[in-house]
Amino acid sequence: MLSEFIYGGMDGVITTVAIIGGSLGAKISNKYALILGASNVIADGFSMGISRYSSLKDVKNSGNSELSRSSPLFSGIATFAFFVLMGIIPLIPLSIFREVSILTLIGFALLAFLIIGITKGMQNNKLIKSILETIIIGGFGAIISYHVAKYVKNNV
Repeated sequence: MLSEFIYGGMDGVITTVAIIGGSLGAKISNKYALILGASNVIADGFSMGISRYSSLKDVKNSGNSELSRSSPLFSGIATFAFFVLMGIIPLIPLSIFREVSILTLIGFALLAFLIIGITKGMQNNKLIKSILETIIIGGFGAIISYHVAKYVKNNV
């Protein structure tokens, strides 16, 4: 279940932050960023879950992997659930505040990455390394989306 939490959770946060960061970079209304983010969390979470299920089902049928011991259905549902659970954290400020700055987005994204990093670190006994790794990897996704959207908006 840790694998699904890290896989689904990281992708959920990075994808949601990318949409919100892109919206902020392009100066799109927070209302529309929330709409895009919420619809994405559900649709992309479903995509992640069903893809996880489908891939594990095929691996299980081939019988040549450690992953073949996992329940494809349980793994797919867990991936979806963790994607949504962690992916909604960056949406919280958009649903509460009328205006959201990039710093607020970063704060909520860091909170989500911190939760994932702590959970991962408690399992592998490398707490600081796991937290830093998760925050750095996730932070790059946010920075990239914000600057790409800002660049495209200013050059299109």
